[in-house]
Amino acid sequence: MRKAIFNHLLEESTTFEEVLIDIKDIQDESMKNWIKLKENLPLFNLFQSDRANTDNDKEVQDPMKAITKEVLAELQPELDDIRDKVVKRVEEVGLKTIEKLKEFNGEIANQLKTMPELKNWDSVFKFNLDTDNEIPLNKRGSGVRRLILLSYFRAEAEKSINDRQHKNIIYAIEEPETSQHPDFQRMIISSLSTIANQENSQVFITTHTPEIAQMVDGDSLIMITKDERGCPKIVTDEKVKIREVVQTLGILPTIHSSLVICVEGPQDVNFLKNINKFVPEFKDIIDIEECDISIYNLGGSRLIDWININHFRYSNIKEFHLYDGDIKKYKDLVNEMNTNMDRRRIGTVTKLREMENYIPIDIIEEEFNCKLSEHQTNWGSFDLPSYLKGIAMQHIRDVKQREVAIKGVLNSKLTKKITAQALKEHGVYEEMESWFKTIRDIYYSTARTAINKELQVNNQ
Repeated sequence: MRKAIFNHLLEESTTFEEVLIDIKDIQDESMKNWIKLKENLPLFNLFQSDRANTDNDKEVQDPMKAITKEVLAELQPELDDIRDKVVKRVEEVGLKTIEKLKEFNGEIANQLKTMPELKNWDSVFKFNLDTDNEIPLNKRGSGVRRLILLSYFRAEAEKSINDRQHKNIIYAIEEPETSQHPDFQRMIISSLSTIANQENSQVFITTHTPEIAQMVDGDSLIMITKDERGCPKIVTDEKVKIREVVQTLGILPTIHSSLVICVEGPQDVNFLKNINKFVPEFKDIIDIEECDISIYNLGGSRLIDWININHFRYSNIKEFHLYDGDIKKYKDLVNEMNTNMDRRRIGTVTKLREMENYIPIDIIEEEFNCKLSEHQTNWGSFDLPSYLKGIAMQHIRDVKQREVAIKGVLNSKLTKKITAQALKEHGVYEEMESWFKTIRDIYYSTARTAINKELQVNNQ
């Protein structure tokens, strides 16, 4: 009906104008509409950096308030039923009172209405966290309070992985790094990222700390500056935004190795590290852990990833690129860098589809209790993770998370069980051996160059 009315009244020439309405000033039946609208709005939990800096100078918000709001949100249908019954009963009595008033003065009675002024349910309940010696939380130092807040977000992150039924929630956290050790900063950002990845949650944080900013995806960064009139504005140009964030916070690259091995994703990093560590024949060629070598995930979207990539792109750091063979753009990139023959960047693509295909089939079958023999003929192009997510780890409801978990098992757990003999029987040993021989040759040529330069300086 509403859509039909809009279609009838609105034309192409219709102009619109925004009108601000203070909902508290509406003293009629629309107030009930607002109550219903509020039920569908997400919860909003604000956690201030330390003090609100208001006239009342309130303490940093206690996580118990947020917990109370979320529990009440889960009980919203029952609470709404109680509220509606109370309002209905009160209105019935109010209506009878007005009817009786009409017998005295009809003019006054006609001006009266029963308008409920309802408070939020969370104002009814109040919980305190008492720490050692029954000292209330709000009397402890800011560091302790933030640690409790950190624990709250970690608990929420753990819950959100398997529980996707609760109401939409927005978390707003001012300066989560306040009074915290760098390790705790990393833990809270990890927890907040887990929460933010859920469909029903959104997280806003403010920070002036480079350590926090560099842990966040570049797409998630919002840079706020002031224009020539001193008014705040959001930087919308992505390149300008990243550059200003880097310059403002003074973020420096973290790559200082003489050789960087570039792979597509974090699971490829795990695969390469484990293969080198747990297959002695590869470790004898070159021990990646003991050498000045970094394995870098080019698929990383954090700010620090962007900085590091640009750093070694314009430095004399040598690079070895190892990409999956199933993507054409990577093949073209490898061909381009190998054609340049500058020897600073050398690349190769896998002959099989991706790293997971290099894991011997019998190890995979044993782990996931499945049969893969029928796929041996097309194993080189077989999409193993996609197949496994249809039969394994079905307790993980989210399909993307299930595939990530499966890849984690393949690249982090099963790669530790692989032997050289198994790789030879799988027909991939020589190819993988060539990867480490190339890495060795690049690394020791770099090391010899550095030694020669040092000798020249000493001789002079």
